[in-house]
Amino acid sequence: MSKLLIGNIDTEASEEGIRQFFMPIMSQVVSVDIPLDPRTGKNRGYAYVMLRTDVQAENAVRELHGKPSLGRNMTITIVEQEPVKGKWYKFGAP
Repeated sequence: MSKLLIGNIDTEASEEGIRQFFMPIMSQVVSVDIPLDPRTGKNRGYAYVMLRTDVQAENAVRELHGKPSLGRNMTITIVEQEPVKGKWYKFGAP
């Protein structure tokens, strides 16, 4: 799975609105996570979107980066996943 960071979203944007933004190029968004400001209850201007494959993520960046939604140009970047680090003494065991 690939994780995207969607920036410059409107503070009124919803999960459904973000899914609709992705609908023209891909029909399957695995999940949308919109962090909320604890004081205002509104989103913080960014969201995370999970897609099934790296290819879908690359297509989303290529097709949707800079496109307008709710009057703002969205910024889309792929979030690099850090490998899970094991204990040094396990010598490659999971």
